[in-house]
Amino acid sequence: MRREVRGSVRSTLLLGLLLAGCAGTVKAPYPPIRADTSPAALARGAVIFHASCEACHRSGDAETASGAPLHELPSYMGDFHSSNLTAHPTAGIGAATDEELARVIRYAVSRDGRLMVMPSYGMGDKDLAAVLGFMRSGHPLFTPDATPAPRSDFSFIGGLGFRVITGNEPVQRPVVGIPVPPKGPTLEYGRYMAQDVYDCASCHTPGFSPDKTQGDDVFSGGMSFKDPEGQEVHSSNITFHETGLAHWTRADFMRAVRDGIAPDGSALRSPMPRFRGMDEEEAQALYDYLRSMPPRKNAVDGARPRLTATTPRPDWVAPVSLTGDVREVEAPEEATPTGEVAHAPAPTSGQSVATPAEATSAPASVATTGATAAPSSSASASAPPKVAPPAPRKPRVVPARVDAPKLFTQLGCAGCHAPGARYHDRLARASRRGDAELVRWVRNPEQFQPGTTMPTYAELLDVPTALALVRWVKSGGPATLPPVSH
Repeated sequence: MRREVRGSVRSTLLLGLLLAGCAGTVKAPYPPIRADTSPAALARGAVIFHASCEACHRSGDAETASGAPLHELPSYMGDFHSSNLTAHPTAGIGAATDEELARVIRYAVSRDGRLMVMPSYGMGDKDLAAVLGFMRSGHPLFTPDATPAPRSDFSFIGGLGFRVITGNEPVQRPVVGIPVPPKGPTLEYGRYMAQDVYDCASCHTPGFSPDKTQGDDVFSGGMSFKDPEGQEVHSSNITFHETGLAHWTRADFMRAVRDGIAPDGSALRSPMPRFRGMDEEEAQALYDYLRSMPPRKNAVDGARPRLTATTPRPDWVAPVSLTGDVREVEAPEEATPTGEVAHAPAPTSGQSVATPAEATSAPASVATTGATAAPSSSASASAPPKVAPPAPRKPRVVPARVDAPKLFTQLGCAGCHAPGARYHDRLARASRRGDAELVRWVRNPEQFQPGTTMPTYAELLDVPTALALVRWVKSGGPATLPPVSH
């Protein structure tokens, strides 16, 4: 009897060792694709990498794509860490061949032959070569980092489930010869981006099967993730059903996927990436393709927003550029503990304020008027010397009166920057930066870090409102918020 028990225990342990982590290598071919480092390919590769790769392979405080813990995956699956993609010869991919990297991307098979939890990308050969070219380009993201990424390990349950669902076999697709459709606002190009480049289908379809994106539930949402606060979230239904994207306009859609702002003004939930390089043509193609898919009823818990035909939209701010002159956002008023900053006094009824256009056009009109009369010789002799008009003064931006703590929470900032959140400590460095730089960061973070998942708030926050928020942050305001719970 005791021998039978020991035998059962050994069998169970052996099974666990075999299944946990999907032990054992899988067979996947090496695509004969080489890095394309032409200027056009580098630009295309950068767009794809920033949108589809950087968020997972660069941790929030890192300057390089040296790997990061994948907190977004459910903890019951195991412990996962993305790979170091820097050019380091041992810790990174410096010694990897283009064919090895192409296999990782196309089949989600690691260099040591294990099937990984990362998505496999069916992008065409030309786009795959462009991504490889960008990874070989010497971009600062790939500056060699000698820190090896920790090994990813499945739990027993996670490994068993993953092996059963996937059959421990990579996705089946051609080794070479996959075309890139002509770019244009077509359903063909929209499908290519949704399925093969941005991989919307994998995240917005439940399950881990390599073939799930070909099933009836595609784009219906429900895939489980963890947000920065450690709370379980599920991907949204992005079919055009009433429980999904019904009543979303193309402008709503583009603002959401490119800038991370939903139609109600809220920030899209993590780990949704931002497709910063998406242009109008691509947005139209992707939007039309998703509209062409059969609507699927799936009211995903916590997904937002679901719109109706009469849902009000925020008052989007007109695009504004902010110059590099820090003085433009300096005002004598100080932020109060609540973040409220009073406006500067408005001109009285007896005062007038000339715009830059008026300041420059007035002298021109006087000169023109004087030229219409024939000047006498005596008048010309006694005429005073011409004096150049003073340069127009730049308008000074005055912080708006806002409830900064409320705004900070409404915009979704607290989820990442409140006490206990993943990026709270990063705000300590903000006090060393100038107001103008931080205002730009808040409104257009992608101009500083193209692959950032921070939303672009330029259409929600004008410069005075962003300035008030910045000054509240620099005064230590976020530290007064309730800590997030993990």
